[in-house]
Amino acid sequence: MKSSLSAVSAVALITLTLTHSLGLTAQPVALSMMPVWLLFMLIAAFPLAFVDAVIVRRSQQLPLEGLVPITREADAATFWRLLAPLSILALLLLMGQASYHATHNAAWTQPSLMLKEALPYLVMFFAVGFAWVGTKRLLPFVGVLVPVALVVNATTATHIWQLILLTPEQWQLVASTALMSTVSTTGVYAWLLMQQVPVPVKASTRVVPLWLTQTLVGLAALAVGQTTGNIYLVMYMLCAIFALAVCAEAIGAQLQAKGWAKPIALGSVLLACAVTTTAAEYVGFDEAVKVVALLTILGFALLTGWIMKISHVRKALNFSSEAVYNLWRVAIRLLVPIIALWLLVGMVL
Repeated sequence: MKSSLSAVSAVALITLTLTHSLGLTAQPVALSMMPVWLLFMLIAAFPLAFVDAVIVRRSQQLPLEGLVPITREADAATFWRLLAPLSILALLLLMGQASYHATHNAAWTQPSLMLKEALPYLVMFFAVGFAWVGTKRLLPFVGVLVPVALVVNATTATHIWQLILLTPEQWQLVASTALMSTVSTTGVYAWLLMQQVPVPVKASTRVVPLWLTQTLVGLAALAVGQTTGNIYLVMYMLCAIFALAVCAEAIGAQLQAKGWAKPIALGSVLLACAVTTTAAEYVGFDEAVKVVALLTILGFALLTGWIMKISHVRKALNFSSEAVYNLWRVAIRLLVPIIALWLLVGMVL
């Protein structure tokens, strides 16, 4: 029960942080975006939420190590093993973007240029520090920051309650945020699932609560919008610190599984995040984040939908019926790749 609460708290913190850093909650047409968010969370993010479960339950390892036996069993090219480092890169870029976004609007930093420049790095430093201590014992308690932040925001934000037709760009923003904020192909889901013992018979027992949490938190974040009040910005920054701590620990766990010592693993994560935080200030960084993240999503969808053996995937997920499995398989083989390609093509058109 405690491990399940920790996982739910982790995904709530991450969803609130990434929906903000990816720019979704800053849109003035949030009410119109809510049904679109639900649509893409159902047809794309939900199938993706089971990808890490397939890898973990089949290999009993995190993706960086687990893709080796999976590609070997499927007689697949070693090229597919590059998805694990690519997913780590995507997560590092998302972390850099989030740490920069969590601090650059803080009004109290305006009088001090030094504080303004240093704050994103302090956020990342504290995040990796909590990752070193271990976030698992903290998550059942810090998860309360999410509802508190949403309530504070709801009391101070300006709401525009009107329904309008969304532009193609706004549809793409909602879709890309729904896919990327789930971080279900970056190893975070895998790390959270590995913490939960005993292993349930059905993958859905652990995956569905996480997906449902992210769906509801995303809806709540859209409903309350985004404000610039100092109290809310402090709450949001605290949420970001613990969300990034979960991500840092997930990456560190994969590196340690490869034989890296803990100080080297988390030190490398801190250094890489400092680089991505610095890069977040430059034009084109947001596009780079989306390209890497969407390529990762596309790659994992193809791997689990087309490359892995059907019997292995079916056994790993152990859905309640063959019909449910077939629906998932259609979604991961067709819907998710089509949506990912649509978003990638939409960036250049």
